[in-house]
Amino acid sequence: MVSTATSRATQAPARAAVVRLADTFDLREVMRRPALVVWCLFLISQPFYVLTSGLPQPGDFLLLPLIPMALAGWNRRLPAASMSPLRALLLFTIWVCLVDWGWAAITGNFGFFGKDTFMLFPFYYIYNAMLVFVALLLYQRHGTRFLTLTMQVVLLIVGSQIVLSFFWFGSRSVRSTIFFNNPNQLGYYALLSACTIALCQRTLRYSIWKSSVGLAGCMYLALLSASKAAVAGAVILFALTIITNPRIILVMALATAGMLSLGGPIERALETTAQRLQTDRRPQWSFFEERGYDRIQNHPEYVLFGAGEGATTRFAETTIIGTHEIHSSAGTLLFAYGIVGATMFFAFLWRTIRGAGLRSSLMMLPALAYTVAHQGLRFNSLWVLVGLFIVLKQEPGIRRRPGAPP
Repeated sequence: MVSTATSRATQAPARAAVVRLADTFDLREVMRRPALVVWCLFLISQPFYVLTSGLPQPGDFLLLPLIPMALAGWNRRLPAASMSPLRALLLFTIWVCLVDWGWAAITGNFGFFGKDTFMLFPFYYIYNAMLVFVALLLYQRHGTRFLTLTMQVVLLIVGSQIVLSFFWFGSRSVRSTIFFNNPNQLGYYALLSACTIALCQRTLRYSIWKSSVGLAGCMYLALLSASKAAVAGAVILFALTIITNPRIILVMALATAGMLSLGGPIERALETTAQRLQTDRRPQWSFFEERGYDRIQNHPEYVLFGAGEGATTRFAETTIIGTHEIHSSAGTLLFAYGIVGATMFFAFLWRTIRGAGLRSSLMMLPALAYTVAHQGLRFNSLWVLVGLFIVLKQEPGIRRRPGAPP
């Protein structure tokens, strides 16, 4: 009894410190940490696309100086909770390099740009593995301050995107892009931001008012994109959030009602999304044909080791989507990298969620569900979310109690 009371007494100040840190923001303190400054700039740059999709955007280059800044002074050790998923991710990344560059050597196709090449695709996975690694290092060095800062920057970006949507529609079509290249990118970003806010709010005990407004803003951005997968994912996330934290429903309802009263892009977004949900543009195709899953069925010879990611003209005559890539992360993993690669990736996912509570793990479900209908593995914000989830498991608010059921 005495040990239990002592444990609770020691945990109370720590939890209070988390609350104070989550609700405050010391700009001068952040400016004294250059790595955190570059991390913030990297996050802020993500919604702004300047070049064609598939090419590195200007903000992506901020990771290059951030890597040595995060490595400076590192003791070459990471907690087991961080090291286990990182090893699995590195093994999968090595397999991607072997498959893609192996097919480049076999076919003699050493082109670097374009969907009919192999050489560039592994660099996406190398980049994203480094992004997760940087997040782990920054958390190890800066702890909860890193998590709180990330949460605040995400809320700031969501707010700025909402403001920009009233002045910059970003596309001549009825679906908005703001500064992304296509509406699905905006929808996916909104969904990942919502997952980040929902996940961090519980652990950091962040203000319910601020978090609820942020979640409502993410829903608005998803509606603005009229992405069916993003809107569905956001609805699932909100349902999970309300179940795990019923107090948030009233604040979210008030924030949503306030945004709906503004009209303008919000009213247009609701109409466009409702119309897209009711319209089937390709009724002659099944969902699996439209997403390109038939490529797996028509070419079972690649299922074991993978056909490599790229050179899609090989399958132009044998699949309904022609030379397009498979519109699914799960389908791409299985077809491009085979059962071997897919097993490696799911081992990484298992090690990522292992040890976290069920309610926290469910916050990742909408983001993963989105990838069933879209190729989302190259999206930086997904890997920021993964990195945050890995380190959030090590915070008292999210870690599963010993002996508790998984």
